[in-house]
Amino acid sequence: MHKSSFQSMEKFKDNYLNTEDSLNILDIGSYDASDTSYNYGRFLREDNWKYQGMDIQEGPNVDIVVSDIYNWIEIEDNSFDVVVSGQAFEHMEFFWKAIKEIERILKPGGLCCIIAPSAGPVHKNPYDCFRFTDDGMKQIANYVGLQILECYVNDDEISYPWYDCVLIARKQYGVNNNLEKRMDNLENKLDLILKKINE
Repeated sequence: MHKSSFQSMEKFKDNYLNTEDSLNILDIGSYDASDTSYNYGRFLREDNWKYQGMDIQEGPNVDIVVSDIYNWIEIEDNSFDVVVSGQAFEHMEFFWKAIKEIERILKPGGLCCIIAPSAGPVHKNPYDCFRFTDDGMKQIANYVGLQILECYVNDDEISYPWYDCVLIARKQYGVNNNLEKRMDNLENKLDLILKKINE
């Protein structure tokens, strides 16, 4: 985690979240491998908030370990008020599957903030697959029907060399809770179960 990403997420917190509200918050890709401790848990743990970190391995700042980064059977539908993710989407081979899961686990009216670099050096972990523009991030939100509240690329001096792209979006009420999506989620869960049986 780098400083500019940390500052962008803190800005999201200050502008969109109310410390008086009772919020269930999930941080996707929360494993903190840094010595600087620039993880979002440092400022997303308010008295009325329940912050949990999620990753595919146990470690610092991880509360939930998922067996499949694209199929979070460990997490119930509509269970989080806020989902955040920073410096994870560029490492996902199929990030569009992850955004579907974010939409699924968000409560109607819930917010997400996704931060990913638009530039910067390759940093494999184990993969470094993508860089994101504001137009690209908007289409990620549109793909699952999230309402875009804000989307921009940080281009100030402190953002060098990553120039992070920031997406802030809301899960709309009612429009995404149809049978087709529920069947798709069930199919994903069955695929994972069959995969485990065949191993």
